[in-house]
Amino acid sequence: MPFDVKFHDVQGKNYCCAVPKLNKEIVPEKCKLIVKPKRVVITLIKASKGKWLDLHFKDDKLKLNLDKSSNPIAGIMDLMKNMYEDGDEEMKRTIAKAWTDARSGKAADPLHNYR
Repeated sequence: MPFDVKFHDVQGKNYCCAVPKLNKEIVPEKCKLIVKPKRVVITLIKASKGKWLDLHFKDDKLKLNLDKSSNPIAGIMDLMKNMYEDGDEEMKRTIAKAWTDARSGKAADPLHNYR
């Protein structure tokens, strides 16, 4: 279920907050919107009990395919590919550096700082 709220002509500007797919279902008629002079409070009421760990729904791209017939290295490579594609610029730089270092034989010793 998508969620969006739009504010028109707030000191001459328009604002929009949108979540294309919420993590859990909500009960729209029970949700609340409170407008205060300097802020807006939006309360979403879930359809089911329990806590939300995140407002946004996320596909489970990070789960490895545990099918016994699949190649485990391919599963790890798919995981790294998903992390790279979905990551921010810092994540992309870190993965690219690690990949380059590993391919050139310059991989850092992970225990280097603990000796």
